[in-house]
Amino acid sequence: MVLGVCCLPLHNLLHYIDSGVLLLTETAVTRLMQDLDNTEKNEKLKFSIIVRLPPLIGQKICRLWDHPMSSNIISRKHVKRLLHYHQKQPQRSMIDKSFSVEFLPLNYLIETLTEIESSNQGLDAFIGHDNVDAKFVEEAALKHTTMLLGL
Repeated sequence: MVLGVCCLPLHNLLHYIDSGVLLLTETAVTRLMQDLDNTEKNEKLKFSIIVRLPPLIGQKICRLWDHPMSSNIISRKHVKRLLHYHQKQPQRSMIDKSFSVEFLPLNYLIETLTEIESSNQGLDAFIGHDNVDAKFVEEAALKHTTMLLGL
């Protein structure tokens, strides 16, 4: 796998991975994430590899990559899990909440996630310890928005 990354063009490397000629093992991908810098070419390679990993290995590898894209992936999965488990519980009205007027949709989402997290203290044991909370999601959302706006 490492030799393929060094010698093959990206489209050939990805074709060999997709066809099973080259196998993506956790060890090989971990080494790649640590060895490659965050140039545009390497970011494209890292992202192309992460999306081809099985979900559990992909989650582990995302934590190794200090990049807004990996934070975005981790945040999305965290929000999805929280909302999935929240649907199984009785709904409460959230109309009486007061928010700052900086960006109401994000404030509402973060307030909702914080409330869900605080009401589901045992949820961490069920979905795993990933050190992701509403604050992490908020920071990732703001970084992603800044990146999209080119600021």
